[in-house]
Amino acid sequence: MQLPPKLLAGVVGLSCGIAACSGLLNSNQPAERVYWLEPLLVQQAVVTDSSQPSLAVSVSAAPGLDTDRLLILEPGARLNHYAAARWPDNIPEVLESLLRTTLESTGRFSRLTRGPTSRSVDWALELEVRELYTLANARRVHMVLSGYVSCGASDYAIAMQATAGIDDDRLSEIVAAYQHALNEVSRQLVAQLAEACNDMNTA
Repeated sequence: MQLPPKLLAGVVGLSCGIAACSGLLNSNQPAERVYWLEPLLVQQAVVTDSSQPSLAVSVSAAPGLDTDRLLILEPGARLNHYAAARWPDNIPEVLESLLRTTLESTGRFSRLTRGPTSRSVDWALELEVRELYTLANARRVHMVLSGYVSCGASDYAIAMQATAGIDDDRLSEIVAAYQHALNEVSRQLVAQLAEACNDMNTA
């Protein structure tokens, strides 16, 4: 029995639609994975003192770096990312939270807040992520942060950078390199804040 042309076209269209949906539901793309970084803790037990200054921490990112993707700087200055891998939030939000936790663990501040903030704080730290990616040719992770801290009546420029090698191309090893670089940058930040604002007990 031969189907009428209009009915035949409908059957063919329905079959194609089912095939397309099947392709979407059975994608060969790997499942997206979210990777976590841990803050560097200077002290395990922290006792805060109300006489210590409060600090607002603000982190921004250079153009192209405000993303939740794990980035790769490839030859020809091409910025790419690892497929199906991301951070829990965009890079500025992730680093701001991690660095606030690190600074809180020093016990040198009465309160750590996100900045800019409408609440009155004694000191303010403003950082920009200048570099945060894997260098494809060099097989290493590179992290650079730069900015200013305002403590008392003075502003001080600060800059931190770290490089961590990658043993192989597994994402777990790449994330471990990011963790190593973050730990080194966090240590530098704590040291530079202590040097720039050397009287931590004076608000």
